[in-house]
Amino acid sequence: MTLRVAIVLAVVLALVAVATSTRSGLLWRLSTFTYQANVLAAAYYLWALAWPRADARIGVRGAVVLYVLIAGVIWNLFLTAHSMGYTPANMLLHVVVPVLALSDWLLVGRDQAPVRWWQPVVWLAYPAAYLALALAVLNHVGRRAPYYFLDPDTVGTAAVVANICVLAGGTLALGYALLGINRAMAVVS
Repeated sequence: MTLRVAIVLAVVLALVAVATSTRSGLLWRLSTFTYQANVLAAAYYLWALAWPRADARIGVRGAVVLYVLIAGVIWNLFLTAHSMGYTPANMLLHVVVPVLALSDWLLVGRDQAPVRWWQPVVWLAYPAAYLALALAVLNHVGRRAPYYFLDPDTVGTAAVVANICVLAGGTLALGYALLGINRAMAVVS
């Protein structure tokens, strides 16, 4: 329960920090995958705190963990130099929440239903929808594209296609890693 409260508080604190301290404000940031994934995580963990049977939805929980992990890994590997760096909000959303969510995955709900083999494939649906939105809309509005590696004007069409393939493969691999952890934890229990 403490991990889940900490996740919700971390997301809320990050949103408040951004809303009150940046020129670009919160609305622009909510167009990014990171902010959407973290808001989704806060909503899921609030739901789980209010209704403990939410853990039975292992597919939803796995998707939430996967999305914040993706946001954290990509930001820490590729985006820190293109952002304001390790600000308090960035630390909360790109480091603290992913670590807490993974810890929750490892420690909570070992006796729950196993992740099915097909669920990591289904978990690609939201990133794919976000990708379509980014390519069709977000790259063409606002001050800049949310992610330079998905902007054909910045890196070229061939690089965007290659990046999409790498992102999809990495997301699927990470999803199956979560499945493997889920199954290993069930055996240990």
